[in-house]
Amino acid sequence: MDLDSKLQNLLNEQINHEMSSSYVYLAMSSWFEETPYSGFAQWMYTQSLEETDHAMKFYRFLADRNAKVELMAIEQPSADYDSVLDVFKASLGQERRVTAQIHDLYSLADEVRDHETKNFLNWFLDEQVEEEKNVRDMIDRLELVGVNPVGLLQLDQEAAGRKPVAASGAV
Repeated sequence: MDLDSKLQNLLNEQINHEMSSSYVYLAMSSWFEETPYSGFAQWMYTQSLEETDHAMKFYRFLADRNAKVELMAIEQPSADYDSVLDVFKASLGQERRVTAQIHDLYSLADEVRDHETKNFLNWFLDEQVEEEKNVRDMIDRLELVGVNPVGLLQLDQEAAGRKPVAASGAV
């Protein structure tokens, strides 16, 4: 079954959204690189890698469906934050935007009765629940420690242990 043209366009846009997310997280990582928080820098760098992997998963899906892949320009992300908590709140906003984009894709796939795309998107729906939870958990912990340097350094050390999870197997 050929991919619906509107759905194909949205899937191509999602590649851009995922790569843009990767770039946003890389900017967050670079912000942390200028602070004593190397663990948070690693956490955001790992998140950047995962977002790139998600983009490649969409790329592979389009290619496997014999659909045209159209790459788009990526906007320059902001890297201006006031605090560790500010960065993680921005991260939660980013994840919520991606969740809404995945929901839009799923709704369109359902509307055009493209069950293969709906099945493909199920992984992303589950992933977004996990992504938002991870960031909310970190925000809760950051709010708990406030500006306490010992608490921040402990959370930073824990954040350094985050390992990337490859999703696509496409690279």
